[in-house]
Amino acid sequence: MIIKRSIPKGIRLITWSTSVRWFGWGLSELFIPVFILLFSSSFLEAGLISSVFEIVFLLSIPIAGFLADRIKIKKILLLALIIYVFIGLGYFLAGITGAIIFLIIARALNGASYCLDQVGRETYITRHSPKSKVSRIFGRFDFITTFWYIFAVLVGLVLINYVELYWLFFIVTPTSIISFFIILRLKEKKKNKRRINVSLKSVYYKMFKEIKNFNKGLRLIAILSFFLGIISSVIYLFVPISAYLDGESIVNSAILLLVYSIPILFAQKLGKIADKKKEKIYVFGILSIILVLFSLIYFKNYFAILITLFFASAIFELIYLTNMGMIARLSDRTHLGEIDGSLNGIATVGAIIGPILFGLFTDLLNINNAYFILVFLSLIMFGLIFKGRKFLKTNR
Repeated sequence: MIIKRSIPKGIRLITWSTSVRWFGWGLSELFIPVFILLFSSSFLEAGLISSVFEIVFLLSIPIAGFLADRIKIKKILLLALIIYVFIGLGYFLAGITGAIIFLIIARALNGASYCLDQVGRETYITRHSPKSKVSRIFGRFDFITTFWYIFAVLVGLVLINYVELYWLFFIVTPTSIISFFIILRLKEKKKNKRRINVSLKSVYYKMFKEIKNFNKGLRLIAILSFFLGIISSVIYLFVPISAYLDGESIVNSAILLLVYSIPILFAQKLGKIADKKKEKIYVFGILSIILVLFSLIYFKNYFAILITLFFASAIFELIYLTNMGMIARLSDRTHLGEIDGSLNGIATVGAIIGPILFGLFTDLLNINNAYFILVFLSLIMFGLIFKGRKFLKTNR
């Protein structure tokens, strides 16, 4: 998979490092929803275990965003990769011993490391990309990294028939070490010296202060990020779990998430659409999400669910790429790390709340009624975006 020479070398290195790490993850990650279910006694408990990742991710975001604007991104990425080494070991020990504590530790470490990784690389790519091409460069990054991720998933679907799942989790450790050595080659200009000896309290306060200072366009994107955090986390966790409980094999459940990953291969083309259509994507996107939810309610056929997940993923990716371009146009580039970190934090709150409440509503009512609640929430989101769409318009 060739990375265009027109893309800065640093972005190319991050792309290759992420590709290696995502290959390691791809061998086992799509089995995680069912893996979590095997440690759970209810939908609510499954939601709680899953949300450990998002809770730690959220707590880590202010620190990651703060550091991204003050120290070299290289250091942030290297720290994340060191943590990933122990994440692979955590999932491995959970599988081999059956002890839930190892699963919880692995989910927690995963939240911290992915936060550092995501905020770091998004800040670096946004900072080193032309404003007119931000979405398409992110699209190129997503295309390459997801290609290797999906390739690994296909390998994992074969290997699961011959080895225990925990051995696939173990491979996360060596691939993270390889990624670490790739990032060691990353070059960056020296950052201006700025004081970082501040209290933890002030770092979190700064995050909320950053949100308070958002212009109206960024506030709308923040609300949208919260909404998408709820919807995407629910679909990713509960659709494969529901399929598994309805009699599908663990492989078929993983294939659902494989199909969910495929649209990201078209991220470069979606990025061009996002750069061209800008805020118009949001209205189309939310209407499409409503259609996805109705499909999950009324169509229970396995192949219908496959098509629905493919479409849902394409919409989520299109909105994500639109967000990255809109952030670059609506923000001061000297605060990109903190703005990106704040928006990730808001999305993560949604990702924490979504699985927990959806699991609770599914236990108390049923899964269809839980989806109807999400439809109602989507209609509210559509009204907010449609009413405030003028604040998202920009000539940049």
